[in-house]
Order: sequence, then C-alpha cells, then structure tokens
Amino acid sequence: MTQIPDFRSDLAAAQEWVAGLMAAIRPDQWSAPTPCTDFDVRGLLEHLSCHPAKLVATATGADPRPLPARADIDMNRPGEDYLKRSSAALDRWADDTLLTRTLLAPWGEAPGGLAVGGYLMETVAHGWDLAVSIGQPAEADPELVAKAQAIADRALNDAFRGPGSPFGVRVEPRAEAGPTERLAAFLGRGRPVSR
Repeated sequence: MTQIPDFRSDLAAAQEWVAGLMAAIRPDQWSAPTPCTDFDVRGLLEHLSCHPAKLVATATGADPRPLPARADIDMNRPGEDYLKRSSAALDRWADDTLLTRTLLAPWGEAPGGLAVGGYLMETVAHGWDLAVSIGQPAEADPELVAKAQAIADRALNDAFRGPGSPFGVRVEPRAEAGPTERLAAFLGRGRPVSR
C-alpha cells in the first residue's frame, strides 16, 4: 500500500453483504449475543447503523468522533434501511480528491482513502460478528477480506488493543478458519458464540 488506495467500491460491496445478513435476522435473534462482546445483535445493528453518519462527517471534513456510537434502526427492514443510509453516505465520496486529502476518521487523521479502508475493515469484521450470531454463512468475499486484512495489518498496533481500546488482544484462529474468521481473530474476536 504505497499509494493511497480506493476502497469505495469494496466498502459498498461489504455494506451489501452486511445488509443481506441484517435482512436474514429472525425476530427471536435480536437479543442474541455476538462475538463483539459490547453488543447483542440489536446493539450491533445500531452500531453498524451509525457508520453512515460518521462516513459523511469524514468526507465533509467534520469530526466524526463526537457522533453517537449507535443509531436507531428500522427493525422491520434493517437491511434495507442500512443499505439506503450507507449508499447515501458513499455518494458523499464521489469526489476522487477526497482520497488523498487528510481527513478525520473516528480513530484520528488519515488520508481519505485509508479512512474509507478503516470503515471497510470494521464493516467486514462486524459482518462476521453478525453472521455467526444469527447462523448465516460468515465468510465474506475473499478479495474484500484480503483488503480489510491488509488495512488491519498496517493500522492496528498494540495501542489499539485490550481493555478500553477499540480492539481486543489477538486471538489464535481455529485451524479450519476462513479468511474472514482469521481477520476477526486478528481483531480480537473469539470463536463463534453459541446460539
């Protein structure tokens, strides 16, 4: 990653994957636990649904950090609602020059292209959280996961891990884990929760 990459279409694809998972949630799964121990399924969706507003703030040069970490969701059509918000947020990134500008992401200043990459990494990881929580296939497109993993490898150091930090201590993945589960383990997720 010597040049600033363009992850906009990758983020759109990850958001579509997550929206499909949201649409598969059964009514009895809203309070199910997730590997992201801060959230049950509903809380995880509320957290994912705050990302579009943060993505817009980053694109417009505003500070996304004071924005809420959760947003209301349409429990009747969560996937459709999330995808509508996410698509509108990505529309704010149509200007290619945003990719090379220094902007504020939730974790601090970064070139816009890498900020979008951070949102990609988080979207894929939380997609895995959601998928294993509701019993859906938990492996995203391997190309998306490879990009998310490259971002994690570049950006994540020990200062961002452990209690009070955004990510847990790295977990050893299962021998049979696919790329998405390996990314989740790298970000501190344990094995899939029991439903």
